[in-house]
Amino acid sequence: SSPLQLGIDSRFLSGDVDVIPDEDITAHCERAKLLKGQAAIYVEPCASVAFTVSPDWFVRAFRCERRHVTFTFPHPIDILVSKIKRLEEKDLRAFKLVREKTGHPNEEELIQALRRVVDVFRPAFDEESAGNPAHNTQVLWRELFSKDIDVRASIIAPALTERRRAYGGAAQGVKAKLSGIKPSK
Repeated sequence: SSPLQLGIDSRFLSGDVDVIPDEDITAHCERAKLLKGQAAIYVEPCASVAFTVSPDWFVRAFRCERRHVTFTFPHPIDILVSKIKRLEEKDLRAFKLVREKTGHPNEEELIQALRRVVDVFRPAFDEESAGNPAHNTQVLWRELFSKDIDVRASIIAPALTERRRAYGGAAQGVKAKLSGIKPSK
């Protein structure tokens, strides 16, 4: 949520700054006393897989360079959608803050963003301690838009239909070409 604090409202305090570095920076952060328990606002070195977001998030991201470091700040919609599995109170506050300050996301924008990450609605592995994204989406809809949403009908089914269309169209073309090839004797 730190990019929300930096770009939307400086009063929206996040206790940590999640950093996805190219290499392990834990030792550097420890020496600088920036890890959890060492600073009020601390650095949380993360792996990229911890950021549950659509594959095209980088297209919407903001990048800037400072000396030898390139900072990539995800777009607010991607930050918000990444919170749908957990949806704690602070995550709900983030959604409300962004809507209050920007007017976004509206219902259609949020539906499209959730369709891009439709796989978060799949059952979790036994080893995961995942939340319930479908339930969380319903809670979020009531809080943001004061109405209910059928997650399966509005998000999951259309996303999977589009995926099948995209995959199936390409597969059918290849299948037709392959069926036209005559074996050599």
